[in-house]
Amino acid sequence: MQRRPNVVLWGAGMAAGVHGSACQSLGWPIVGVASRQAERARTLAKTLNTHAVSYDDVLGERLTEIVIVTTPPACHLADTKRLLDVGYHVVVESPLSCTLADADLLIEAEQQAGRPVLYSEHLTAAPTIDGLLSRVAGMGHVTHLSARAIRRAPTWRSSNIDEWGGGVLFDLGVHPIALLLRAADVAGLGAPTSVTATMTPAAATAQVHFESGTVARLTVGWQPDVDPSGDLQVSSAQAVLRVDLYPMPTLEFNGDPVRLDSEPSSPATFLNDYGYGPQLRRFREAAPCRRSNSGMRPTPRHRPHEQCTQLARASLIVEDMAYA
Repeated sequence: MQRRPNVVLWGAGMAAGVHGSACQSLGWPIVGVASRQAERARTLAKTLNTHAVSYDDVLGERLTEIVIVTTPPACHLADTKRLLDVGYHVVVESPLSCTLADADLLIEAEQQAGRPVLYSEHLTAAPTIDGLLSRVAGMGHVTHLSARAIRRAPTWRSSNIDEWGGGVLFDLGVHPIALLLRAADVAGLGAPTSVTATMTPAAATAQVHFESGTVARLTVGWQPDVDPSGDLQVSSAQAVLRVDLYPMPTLEFNGDPVRLDSEPSSPATFLNDYGYGPQLRRFREAAPCRRSNSGMRPTPRHRPHEQCTQLARASLIVEDMAYA
């Protein structure tokens, strides 16, 4: 049995809390919470029954094996490079970065370190998405691909554009774009070649053109006083596959519900069904590591099957095309 890794949370906001709960559901000890705001670190550490630590503690003492970075996207490149440089395996919350240039530099740092970085696009590890993708290859030529996400505007974080990026397509669109790209890859549609988009501060629709000629549709929007909704749909002349993400993820094949065997691990259904627990377990399996007195040493290198940071880079390419 593979030993359970220790984890430090680098950041103490809402995303850090969700990742902390996912680690606990897997039985992974959380040995510290670090934040630029010490009081937030202490509050989350108390919730997770662990300790608040400083960034200097994490960089200087090698407290753990895996660090989960949940700081604002503009900080991800610098934070990840610092952590890779001292020997950690790193998980980076989405969005990967605010610019394509930063994404390229982060991938370069990953390659130089010789350790894979997990881009935390949790929905790509959700059991319903696994179920959809496992059926896409056998459905014939895909003629329709679409993704949609509608939610209330976030109130849990700063609206500072320099730190968090800007625009609903960048902010909310990161998740459905990733799902479109994963489905397109499995369906053999090739790379995206161009994007046409219509955007307002609160809504965006985009058509993503692929090498195969298929045009995928993306719809995202912030709306007040609505329950969240979102879906991914793939269809051909032979079949229609659809995942609805709310109120809990479900999969349909030609209109009929598909019963899935969820991955056994998380007692918290939410964390399993939305992929938080499964993605961390897959990262651990794909990038095992061990510690020694001289620090952390990677075992022979393997990349997660989703080529995670490359997926994040492709998402930023789509966004750049849309904003061009």
